[in-house]
Amino acid sequence: MIRLRYKRFSLLIVLLLGFCNFSITQEDKEMQLVELLNELRRANTNEAISQANEEFFKTFNKVIKQNWAFDYPFSQLKTLGKITSKDNEVRIFSWNVEWENNSHTYFAFVLKKNKRGGGHSVTYLKDNSHIFNPYPTDMIDENQWYGALYYDIIDVQKGKRTYYTLLGYDAKNDRSTVKLLDVLFFSGNNLKLGYPLFETDEGIAKRVFFEHSAKTVMTLRFDTERQMIVFDHLSPESPSLAEFREYYVPDMSYDGYRFENNKWRLHEDIIANNPADNKDKLVLRKYDNEKDTIVEVHVKNSWIDPTDKSAPVEGNVHKAALPDDDNKKVKKEKELVSTKQKEPKKKGVETVTYGNLPNTPKKGKKKKKRR
Repeated sequence: MIRLRYKRFSLLIVLLLGFCNFSITQEDKEMQLVELLNELRRANTNEAISQANEEFFKTFNKVIKQNWAFDYPFSQLKTLGKITSKDNEVRIFSWNVEWENNSHTYFAFVLKKNKRGGGHSVTYLKDNSHIFNPYPTDMIDENQWYGALYYDIIDVQKGKRTYYTLLGYDAKNDRSTVKLLDVLFFSGNNLKLGYPLFETDEGIAKRVFFEHSAKTVMTLRFDTERQMIVFDHLSPESPSLAEFREYYVPDMSYDGYRFENNKWRLHEDIIANNPADNKDKLVLRKYDNEKDTIVEVHVKNSWIDPTDKSAPVEGNVHKAALPDDDNKKVKKEKELVSTKQKEPKKKGVETVTYGNLPNTPKKGKKKKKRR
């Protein structure tokens, strides 16, 4: 009897020691990744950036293939985008590198839990925007990726299949910035991007791009209270600039997508103020340009009248009636919208319109929202 108890006690000690060593191994691997990622962020020449990113990519690729990696938080990787689907079946890691000429290349891994046998698969999304259309309209696979940082994911069900709506960001260049909506799904074991779920002014689209002036900030976020993707409506600074996306700015009105009848239905001119019965504080996720990652911000849950010049912009996260996801340039944006437009400078007007980006603004002049 005593010998049996001793054996059980010994087995328990072995298991506990094994568990401790396992946890330390995970933490050690994470700290190794932290050092590599910090080295990448410190690099300031193309050669140094390329070498640092290659080392981080190889090491991270090995780590996330471990069975424990799907549920491990990787919370110390501050400048790495990390999002997980509500059903806990899909996880996406994404990051970018900025080159000396201010252009960006994006990297992403998609982890998908296996239905049988446990574990998960890993798919690398390869940024081939320099080869393929950077604004594709068709369904694509991981080798035709346009490149972006994903900062939110929304599960929607259609039939027996789950579709994951992605909210993304592309810094693009000094003249314009892009936000986007896309759909991730799996056909067997194959990853696909793009599915006809979005109702737009030009018909049903597989994904939606919003390109606008880099001088301003556009809201694109999922409002959990309304179960709606809320976004700024964009208009050119003047009608003569309708063909040039780098001159599009938010016009202080809002549109939204709500999932209805198996589609993201477009709702125009929505009232984008917070409900009165909400909590005193809202916690929103936004993309931080300086940190190159997704952060949480706490904002006051109160409506701000955009016509009230004395109204404070709390923490630089409110614009008009909507606390947005990365609104650090609100004051400049209001000046852009309200001021008489001047003739644009010749520098930086070259652009190409791709995909389902509208060539012209909506018909009719949009009115500012009033409380």
